[in-house]
Amino acid sequence: AFSDLLSNSLKLRKYDARKVLRNCPGLLTVKGSKNAQHVVTLLSNMGVSTTSLARDKNALPVLLSRSPAALFRLVAFLSSDAVRMNIQTIGPLLRRADCAPLLNAVAPVPRLQPEDNFVVTKNGENEWSWKTTSQEEKRKQINNVYRQMSNTAWTLRHEIGTKDLGKVIAAYPSVLLLDAETKILPTASYLMHDLGIWQDDLPRVLQLYPVLLGMDVEDMKKIVNYLLSLEVSQENLASIFRAFPSLFQLDIEKDMEPVIQFLREIGITNVGRFITRLPPILGYSVEDELMPKWEYLCRVSTQGSFELSAFPAYFSYPLDKRIKTRFEYLQLVKRIPTQLLSLDKVLRYGDKDFCARVARDVDDGAAFMEFAKKRANAKRNAPANNHKKARGAHRKSANDKRSTI
Repeated sequence: AFSDLLSNSLKLRKYDARKVLRNCPGLLTVKGSKNAQHVVTLLSNMGVSTTSLARDKNALPVLLSRSPAALFRLVAFLSSDAVRMNIQTIGPLLRRADCAPLLNAVAPVPRLQPEDNFVVTKNGENEWSWKTTSQEEKRKQINNVYRQMSNTAWTLRHEIGTKDLGKVIAAYPSVLLLDAETKILPTASYLMHDLGIWQDDLPRVLQLYPVLLGMDVEDMKKIVNYLLSLEVSQENLASIFRAFPSLFQLDIEKDMEPVIQFLREIGITNVGRFITRLPPILGYSVEDELMPKWEYLCRVSTQGSFELSAFPAYFSYPLDKRIKTRFEYLQLVKRIPTQLLSLDKVLRYGDKDFCARVARDVDDGAAFMEFAKKRANAKRNAPANNHKKARGAHRKSANDKRSTI
């Protein structure tokens, strides 16, 4: 095992190979080394390079300890008509950390001690542990898992209407371990009947963000009720969550409340309307995203709060690449007083339209592109300390301005 698999096939250094052996002593046996070689061969045939396998040294011992026959059965299931997943996407999927619950359910790592044989029991939603007294019982439990996964796959395809089931599983492998009757269908029912997402739109939403299927409906309701408390209209909820289902994953206290407090501090009075126009702002970092953009806005506009209320999307644009580059071009090159221009006009157009409509250039954007390129090069070459000092000065100015609102 040491010379053939670890050193030759995976090309591990001796130190790394010994580390793998310490965590995977089964490789020292003839059966263990053959099984591990079969695992590597199986993954290689699905497009996973030995280099990428060797790179993840922490997960490698567990992967090599799994039964190649059990892995092959899972590959056969994922590539069957039940799922129709492309073979070349299955290999990389099996290596990912978020695929571990699925692998543990159908290809558990064998234990060294006889008393540690395990039977499948559910812990929470989709984590499985083994406690069995016989190999026969283990096989029965794995067969039960496959029956449930087949039922889940059928439900997702035929009752939910998922067209690309392989893409859903690739994004959220544990979806196959969810019970269709107690988890998937109640969640789908809430999204359609309570939240108002149309049935035709539901497959697209779940394909975009399948982790919703594993969420508790009560947790979703808390997010919805919080938005309603901010005076977000009930009529807008369906469109908000249809476009941004990831909002359900945000923490109210850690993620949302700091944003709401910040918006109120800078003078946004109708927070509900602001959120409706820019829902993903609830997941933005105040310190890293919102504050720096507000500080810069205070420099280029005399009515920052008014401008933001009219154009909330300002916070969605990259600060340096889009906002600063365009304002500096207008100020330094075109000598246009930007205080007279709305944020909407400066930012919403593409580069060529910006040059033609706002900067009044007639060179199809050539001058602006050259300015942006030189500016980016200068920024890359500038010492990092200069930016930190400048930001500190801007923050003091912005804080002074916020205190007067």
